[in-house]
Amino acid sequence: MSKSDQIQTEDILQEESEKDDLNDLKAKLGEAEKISAGKELKINALEREIADLAKRHREAENKLADAVSNYKTLAIGNHAEIPAELVGGASIEEINNSLISAKILVDKIRRGLENEVMATQIPIGAPVRRDFDISGLSPIEKIKYAMNKSK
Repeated sequence: MSKSDQIQTEDILQEESEKDDLNDLKAKLGEAEKISAGKELKINALEREIADLAKRHREAENKLADAVSNYKTLAIGNHAEIPAELVGGASIEEINNSLISAKILVDKIRRGLENEVMATQIPIGAPVRRDFDISGLSPIEKIKYAMNKSK
């Protein structure tokens, strides 16, 4: 075989090897594209699921906020002696804590007012009339008092 035939054969072999490599690469690229497309479908499905979960989370938060608001309204309605301004909070626990604090404050104020009323209470009816205490007077003053009383 001549040198030119040998070079041509080597070139042909090299071209065939390159074609085989190219076909292998194309096959690998096709597999990678299939895997990528599958993963992209999974990503899209997960993104839809995340959006759905976020929507349900917002709805649950709104329902919770409504329930807490309704609870606060009921708590204030069931404790008419407590001013609504004293009851606050964004959760049931916070509302309960502020309700307890408000009850304590209202009870302190009530007891203070009751004590104040008791201290300033005037007995009903006229006071009992008593004679003048003469035990501390001298005998002459006692006689003068008795003489004035008889007039």
